[in-house]
Amino acid sequence: MQKRNRNLLRFGALFFCLLFLFAGCKGSNTEEDSTQPGETNISGGTVDPTEKNIKLPYFEKDALNPYFAASRENRFLAFLYAEPLYRVASNYTARAVLAKDGSSKDKTYTVELQDASFSDGSKLTAADVVYSFQKAKASTWYGARLAKIESARARSNAVEFVLSEPNAYVQNLLTFPILKQGTAETAEGVPVGTGPYILRPNGQTEKNGHNAAAEAATPVSLVTIKDPAHLKNALEIGNVSFLFADFEKGSYERIVAQNTFITMNHLVYLGINHAKPPLNSAALRTAIYYGVDQDGIASSAFQGCAQAAGLPLHPAALEPQGVSAPPTSRNALRALEILSNIGYNRYDKKDILSNGTSSLEMTVLVNEENPFRVATAKHVAKSLSELGMRVSVESVPYDTYAARLHAGDFFLYVGEVKLSEDLDLSTFFVPGGATSFGIAQDLPVCSAASAWHRGESTTAQFAESFLDDMPFVPLCYRSGMAAYEKRLTPDFSVATYDLYGNLAAWKTTG
Repeated sequence: MQKRNRNLLRFGALFFCLLFLFAGCKGSNTEEDSTQPGETNISGGTVDPTEKNIKLPYFEKDALNPYFAASRENRFLAFLYAEPLYRVASNYTARAVLAKDGSSKDKTYTVELQDASFSDGSKLTAADVVYSFQKAKASTWYGARLAKIESARARSNAVEFVLSEPNAYVQNLLTFPILKQGTAETAEGVPVGTGPYILRPNGQTEKNGHNAAAEAATPVSLVTIKDPAHLKNALEIGNVSFLFADFEKGSYERIVAQNTFITMNHLVYLGINHAKPPLNSAALRTAIYYGVDQDGIASSAFQGCAQAAGLPLHPAALEPQGVSAPPTSRNALRALEILSNIGYNRYDKKDILSNGTSSLEMTVLVNEENPFRVATAKHVAKSLSELGMRVSVESVPYDTYAARLHAGDFFLYVGEVKLSEDLDLSTFFVPGGATSFGIAQDLPVCSAASAWHRGESTTAQFAESFLDDMPFVPLCYRSGMAAYEKRLTPDFSVATYDLYGNLAAWKTTG
C-alpha cells in the first residue's frame, strides 16, 4: 500500500510538471496565482488589501523625458503627465485628444487645437505643438514613426504638418506627447504637460488640477527598478502593479499574475522569392497561402501568443474599414485544386509533386535565434510537404539569414516586422523596402497599396488586389502580455504603444 501511494505521488508530481511545462499563452486570457489578499505569494512578497495606488515601474537611470528615454516603461510614463493630439485605439482608429478638428489637403494636414492648459496653468499653443514635434522627430523612437512627416508650422490656433506623401491615416502618427515649449531640452528633469498627473523628478506624482480627468483618476506611485531582469519578480511580490511583456526573444515566459494577451502591430509573414521559378506564379503563391495553417501557427508555433491573420492588416483594423477577415484555417483541398489547375498533378521519381518539367522542392529560411519563428518555419514546411511538395527548413544565424535575404538567396523565409500605427505597408511594396525581399515591384498590388494608403481607394479594393497577387503570405500578428495585480482593472482600449494612454480610467479594488 505504501509503495502504491508513493507511485501515485510520483505520478501526480510528474503530471503537474508536465502541465507547467506545456502551459503557454493558450487558453483563458486571465491567469492568477492562488494568493489571497494579505497573504504571502510564491515569491515571498505580500499583497496589501488596503493599497489604492497604481504602482508603476520606472528605471531611475533612464530619462523621464520621453524624447530621451531608452526604455519602454519610461516612455509609457509620458502619457501620465502629457497628452497627444490623437490617441490610437486598439482597432487602429484615431481619437482626438488635444486636437479639436483636422483636415487634409494634398500633402498637408492641419490640426485645430482644443482649449487646454498645462499643469502650470499656462495655455496650450500651436508653438508648443511645433516644439514637441521637433523634439519627437529628433528622437530615435518617435523619429522613426515620424519619418514621413517633414515639418510642422504654427497657424494661429492650428498646426500645419507637411507630409512627404499624402496619408489617409496620418492622424495615427500624431500621437507624440505634447510638452510645453522649452521644458524638454535635456534628459534631466520632467517636462510640463497637460495630462491628468504631474510627475516629479524624484518619481513622486500628484494630480493635475488643470485636467478634468484628474479628479476621478486613481493615485499613481512610481517604483524604481534597477535591472529589467527584476521587473517580473517585482510584480510577483507585489512591488509593482503592472508590466508588459512582448516576448521579443521568441519564447513565452510565465508570470504569476492576472494577465491579458494583447495583439501587437507585429506582422509575422512568409516571404516568397518571386525570382525563383515557379514562385513567380501568383497561382502557386496562392496555393501556398491556402496550404499553410495560420490558426495552427498562432496556437502551436507561437504557443497562443499570436492572432492568425489572413490579410497583412492588423485583424482589429479590418472591421472599422468595412472588411471581413478571410478564413485563417488551412484549406488543403483548395490548395491542391489550384496546384492541379496549373499542372502540378503528378509526382516525379522522388515522389515530389511535379508538372512534368519542374518539381515543387524548396526551403524555408529562418533565423535560428528566435524559437517562435523556427517553430513557424517547421509548421509551414510540414503543411506544404503534406500537399506533396518537398519543403525543408534552413535555420541559420541571424547574420547569415540577413545576408541571404539581401542577396536573394532563398525560396521562402519567415519574417517579422513592426508596422506603424498608420497601417503603412510600403515596407513591402517599394524598391529597397526593409521587407521587400523577393517581391516583384511591378505587381499591381504595389501601386494598389500606395493608392489605398493615400486614400484613393478602399481597404476592400486593396485587399482584393493583395489576394490576387499574393506577394507574400500573412501568418499572424504577435501578441504581448499585460500582467497585473488582481486588484487592478486596466483599460485596454488603446494600441499597445500607449498602454498608459487611458490610465486615468484604470480602477483598483481593495
